[in-house]
Amino acid sequence: MFGVLDRYIFREISMTWFAVTVVLLVIMVANVLARILSRVTEGALPADALFVLVGLKVINLLVTLIPLGLYLGVLLAFGRMYRDTEMSAIAACGAGLKSLYKPVLINGLIGIVLITVLTFWASPWAARLEQALTEKVASQSVASVLGAGRFVEILDGNAVVYTESLSDDKNRFNQVFVHRDLQNGAFEVETAKSAEYQRGEDNNEYIVFVDGTTVIGQPGGQSYQRTTFERHGIRLPDRQQATASLENSAKSFAQLWRDDSKQSSAEIQWRISIPLAAMLLALLAIPLAHTSPRQGRYSKIALAILIYVPYANLLVLSRKWVAAGTIPPVIGLWWVHLLFIGVIAFFTIRRYGVEWVFGRSQSA
Repeated sequence: MFGVLDRYIFREISMTWFAVTVVLLVIMVANVLARILSRVTEGALPADALFVLVGLKVINLLVTLIPLGLYLGVLLAFGRMYRDTEMSAIAACGAGLKSLYKPVLINGLIGIVLITVLTFWASPWAARLEQALTEKVASQSVASVLGAGRFVEILDGNAVVYTESLSDDKNRFNQVFVHRDLQNGAFEVETAKSAEYQRGEDNNEYIVFVDGTTVIGQPGGQSYQRTTFERHGIRLPDRQQATASLENSAKSFAQLWRDDSKQSSAEIQWRISIPLAAMLLALLAIPLAHTSPRQGRYSKIALAILIYVPYANLLVLSRKWVAAGTIPPVIGLWWVHLLFIGVIAFFTIRRYGVEWVFGRSQSA
């Protein structure tokens, strides 16, 4: 049922698939890490949430990278075999097209299992955890995002705070500088020898400055109001926020199934479409990978990407159209898959001929 040739092709595809997926994942993680690091340096996220968020993003990235990695893995593996004339040797041994499709289908089934686990369980769990973490960070006090030796934007960008050093519990600050935008274009600059974060009995947040000065004026103005104080406190705006409703990407399949909204229908079809797309892409890669020994294994990469990008974009657009009610859920994302099946049939007939479609045997 699974001979030497099948095992060899299966191993070539699997190793290439794994290598391509890892390379793509490293590139995407570097991009995600840069974005999250910028939010950490701006004070929008605490440093201890960095690796947690990156790990959650990796789960979501794998949902789209595994199908793409399988697609390119089959293409590159067969491209190398064509370049090294291994396909000619396989054909000379009398092996038919079954010897190519069987290992690809096995890899495709493995991909379907992996992606199904990710889309139906792991990815919603990661989305729920990310949403909870984001809400927790948003509800934290202003003092929790301050860092020593750097400028941090707070109060929705209306104020900038700098502190030279702070205590371990981030409740006491030394050499504090605060710039705030006031009404009518005025600004306030406040410097203090030290400051302390406090929460009052009324559950409101305060920052109490000690031994400092306050300057209020207009940018470019000629007169400024300067005040020296020994102790001065300001109340921070209320940060209480209503708990956000669970996003569709964070809902379980059972929750989506019980919901009759268009958004839930779009999410269900999306989760089913990703495993299906992985198998269709793998099937397309078989006829698309055919090259002459002089062309090289990478000669069809550009064509493969030109086919993949419209397919992926149409799936994303159809998901949005179903959620917005532009197209009915009956049509949904399925028309994109049917169109892609037509593309697969075109390249298969072009490569192997109509005779193979009607069941006649043909060597690889």
